[in-house]
Amino acid sequence: MNRLITIPIIAMLMVYVTFPSRVMAMNETTYTISMQKSSKEQPSHNKRLDDEGRRSSPAPIFCILNHTSGIEVMGLSEDIIGYEIWDVASEIKLASFSEEAEFLDFLFLQVDNFQIKLETENYFVSGYIKMN
Repeated sequence: MNRLITIPIIAMLMVYVTFPSRVMAMNETTYTISMQKSSKEQPSHNKRLDDEGRRSSPAPIFCILNHTSGIEVMGLSEDIIGYEIWDVASEIKLASFSEEAEFLDFLFLQVDNFQIKLETENYFVSGYIKMN
C-alpha cells in the first residue's frame, strides 16, 4: 500500500525537478504598450472641444498583452473586432486576425519589432511592441 502512494509522489517530484517553474513561467511574459487611438471617420473641425472652446487632451490608452490571460486595453470601452500585425514602418501588413487567441498565438512566436493595430467599430488603436 505504501508503494502505491510513494510512486506517484516520487513521479510528481521528478516532474517538478525536471520542469522548473521558470520554464513554466516563460509563457507568462506580459507586455504593456502605449497606444494611440484614431477615428475611422473624418474628424469635423471643432470636434473634441471642451466647454470653453479649448481642445481636450486625449486620454492615455495602454494595452496589456499576456499569452494566457489575453488582451486588456485600458482607456478603450469598445469591443475589439480585428487584430493586425504590421512592420514598424507601417508599410506591410504581416498578419490579420479576427480572434484574440489566434492573434496572441502568432504574436508570441515572433521575435522582432512590430506595430500592432486593434480595430473597434469606431476606432483604430495602434502601438509598437518589441517581442523577445
